[in-house]
Amino acid sequence: MPQSDPLFHLDRLTVRIGGSTLLRDVSFDVAEGEMLCVIGESGAGKSTLLKALQGFLPATCHTLIFSPSGTHVTGAAPPNTGLPQTRWVMQDPLAALNPRLTLGTSVGESLYAQKLTTQTRKAAVLEALSAVELGAEFFTRLPSQVSLGQAQRACLARALIARPKLIFFDEPLSALDALVQKKIARQMDTLRRKTQTAFIVVTHDLGFAATYACLTSAPVGI
Repeated sequence: MPQSDPLFHLDRLTVRIGGSTLLRDVSFDVAEGEMLCVIGESGAGKSTLLKALQGFLPATCHTLIFSPSGTHVTGAAPPNTGLPQTRWVMQDPLAALNPRLTLGTSVGESLYAQKLTTQTRKAAVLEALSAVELGAEFFTRLPSQVSLGQAQRACLARALIARPKLIFFDEPLSALDALVQKKIARQMDTLRRKTQTAFIVVTHDLGFAATYACLTSAPVGI
């Protein structure tokens, strides 16, 4: 584990629904700028863990500490609104994007609360798109007008533009072909290092975990 205080500390999270225990005593730390991979077969509970951490499923934990937001939970699940200063990148990018909104509008959604000028907001969106190697022409394109890989890059840009401290990824590469997977994986790693954003990545891909996870400790097995 990292020697300094972790950005995110989870101690003994358990998820029970009805008479079934879906997860029991899951514990890990994540440091700033670290990528932690949660590995397991389909149905093992990886996505359940992410949903529990965002308060979408009933859960208990001995302690949950998320340093930048001051969140300190003992005995109860995180709030239903989700943890502050976090974002989530889903498995299916086309399901995550509103089909009626352009990529530019979707990527810039989190900026509207800041009451920026239209010009300033557009410049920020174009910068975010450029960071994931999408040109200015993608600003006006609809999800139906781009490839799966380009849509997933837009989802990554949408997550990063809010400048979160932690991003959850739920099988972010599984819908993509092998060549695109490698390219997106490299971009994820580059952006993580550049922004020092922590990533918690749910994956069944051992190759991805071995290449990109920060193995200061073993990957979490579910």
